[in-house]
Amino acid sequence: MYRFARYLTLFVATAMLAGCGIKESFEEAEAEVASFHKALDAGDTQKLWATSDPEMRNEQGREQFGKLLEAVHRKLGAVRESKQLGWSANAGTGGTFVTVTMKTTFEKGTGTEQFVYRKRDGGRLTLVSYEIQSRDMLLN
Repeated sequence: MYRFARYLTLFVATAMLAGCGIKESFEEAEAEVASFHKALDAGDTQKLWATSDPEMRNEQGREQFGKLLEAVHRKLGAVRESKQLGWSANAGTGGTFVTVTMKTTFEKGTGTEQFVYRKRDGGRLTLVSYEIQSRDMLLN
């Protein structure tokens, strides 16, 4: 029984430490989303491209990514408010992936944005994927 209690204590302590790291990752991801919105409003798509994850840059060309962000800004306008709808984390051999879903109000409509970030060895988050679903964007 004593041996079981030692293992259980070790497991609980490890889980608590991992939970703190995940909470920290979500706080960092929310800060990254705010930074993304600031750069989007400023039209600084090059900054967003340059700081994105190599995986994203390999899968999506600079021009294609720039066109997407320019269309979002042109059709929806500046960000007015963004609220988190949900989040998840997934740790694997490729790193820790943090997904944040935001309900964002722009000048000319609303959209549901999904940001996927990878936490690298250095602890820095890099954008792996950005998607937006917006009926207003389609209609504007």
